[in-house]
Order: sequence, then C-alpha cells, then structure tokens
Amino acid sequence: MNSKLPDRPSGPRRNRHGRGRRGPLIPIHLPAYRSRPERFDDAVMASAQRLSERWPNKVEQIDFLIEPVPSEKLINQAEAVSDRIPLASSTPATAHKRAELVIYRLPIEQIADSTAELMDLVHQCVVHEVAQLWVKPINEIDPSYFPEDPEDF
Repeated sequence: MNSKLPDRPSGPRRNRHGRGRRGPLIPIHLPAYRSRPERFDDAVMASAQRLSERWPNKVEQIDFLIEPVPSEKLINQAEAVSDRIPLASSTPATAHKRAELVIYRLPIEQIADSTAELMDLVHQCVVHEVAQLWVKPINEIDPSYFPEDPEDF
C-alpha cells in the first residue's frame, strides 16, 4: 500500500482561542526565566566548580545536596546550644558512603538581600563545610576568596 503524507498537518493549527502556539512567557535570556530553586542550584554548582578547579580529585568525592530547610533534629541541636539555624551541614565519608555536603536553601535566601550576596553566602557555606570535611583551614581551601590578610584586596 502506497500512502502519501499530507502537505499540511491534520487538525487545527491554533488553539481554541485562535492564538496558535505560544512560546515561553519569559524569554530565556531574562533572569526570571529560571525559578528561585533553579538559580540556587546554579549557585551551588558554580561554587563546587570553583573549588574543583583547585581540588579536582577531592571535590569529585563529595555529594552536594540541596534541601529547603534543615531537619528538625538539626534545628533542635542548634537551639540547645543557642545557635542560629544551620545554613549547611556535612557528613564525612565512610567505607561505604561518600562525603555529603548539604546546603539549606530557604535560610540562605532569607539572609541574602541580592543575587550577588546569595552567591557569596552559598560559596562561604560550601567552603566552610569543605574545610570541616577535609580538616583544613578555610583560607587553604579557597585562598582567593578568603585571603589571610584582608588588606591585600
């Protein structure tokens, strides 16, 4: 049987309101195209990539996780020692499990006033937790971001 494809697609070309197919409401190049959680994910990935340039093999051994808020257990522990809500936490690697670094999105977003401040705060949290995991000073993890002498910059 010889069948020929139609020249035009079958069915209506426009939706029931006559507007036709619509593209995205916000163009891709505008910041509002990505949601707040997606932009936060980008900030964490940028920080991890920044560290992987300096420590390529070691950073690959860490699982970076993002959660909206800390667990109730962590919040209770912070309240017990009259500390603020944690912005990040880390778990060292074991024989059967990789190291984990968890960043809590909502507490960080509430503190940050701008996108630039959010990026800085995320990077500070990542560097601080990586320093705890590797038992190294913070300025050794990322010396360009945490200089020993602030007067140098």
